[in-house]
Amino acid sequence: SLVIGGTLLMRNVIKEVALREKMQILAEDLEKASLGQSNLIHIMNHQVKGYLSKGRNIFAELRDEKDYGLPDSAKPMVEEGLNSLTEGVGFVQNVLRGSSAESGKLQFTMKPMNLKTVVELAMSESQDALKSKGLTMSLVQNGDDFNILGDDIQLRESVKNMISNSINYTEHGGLVIHLEKKTKKVLLSIKDTGMGITSEDMPKLFTKGGRGKDSLRYNVNSTGYGLAFVKGVVEAHKGRVWAESAGTNKGSTFYIELPLA
Repeated sequence: SLVIGGTLLMRNVIKEVALREKMQILAEDLEKASLGQSNLIHIMNHQVKGYLSKGRNIFAELRDEKDYGLPDSAKPMVEEGLNSLTEGVGFVQNVLRGSSAESGKLQFTMKPMNLKTVVELAMSESQDALKSKGLTMSLVQNGDDFNILGDDIQLRESVKNMISNSINYTEHGGLVIHLEKKTKKVLLSIKDTGMGITSEDMPKLFTKGGRGKDSLRYNVNSTGYGLAFVKGVVEAHKGRVWAESAGTNKGSTFYIELPLA
C-alpha cells in the first residue's frame, strides 16, 4: 500500500506541475495578446487616424475652395467622401477613447457642475441624429439639485454616447431621459423603445469590443467601445452604470448613477 500511495502521490505531483506549466503558458499568451492590442491601439492613434484626417481635410478643401473649379456634378461625390472619412475618424476616436477609459489612462478635470446642464447639452447635440430617424426625445426631472463634482466634457461625451446608442438601436418611438435626485446620489436613466437586449448579449455591454449578435445589422458603425468608454468615465467619477431590458423588441433602459457634491 506504501508503494501504491507513493505512486498516486507522484502522479498528483506530475499533474500539478503540468497544470502549472499550462497556466504559465496561458498567462504568457494573454500578456502577448494584451501587448499586441496595445500596439494596435498605438498604431491606430498615430497612423490610421492621421491618414483618415488627412483625407478628410483634402475633401473639405476640394468642397470649400472655389479655385479648384470643381464641377457641380462632382460635389455630391466629394461630400460623400468627406462624410465617410469623418465617420472613419470618429470610429477610430471611439475605439481610442473606449480603450483609454477602460485602462484608466483618461485624464479628468474635476470641478463643481450641474449634471442637468450636461444632459441638456448632450441632448441638443443629438438632435440631428434624432430627427434623421423621426424619433422623439424628452427630459423628465424629479428634484432640482443635480450638482456633482466631475469632468463636464467627459461626462457630456458619455451621456451623448448613451443617447446615440439608444437612437442607433431604435427604429420607432423615441427616448425618455429621466433625472432623479436620490439620497446622496443622482440617477440618470435613458429609456428607449428600441430592439432591446437579449440575456445572451447583456454581459457584453460596457466591455471593450463588446457587441451584440445583431449590432451591425442596426448600426454599421458600431465599434463595441462606446459603452466601455462610458463605464470607464462613470467609474472614474465613483459612480456606476448598467442596463436593463425585458428582451428582444421590448426596449432598453440605461442608467448612470453618480454621487452628489
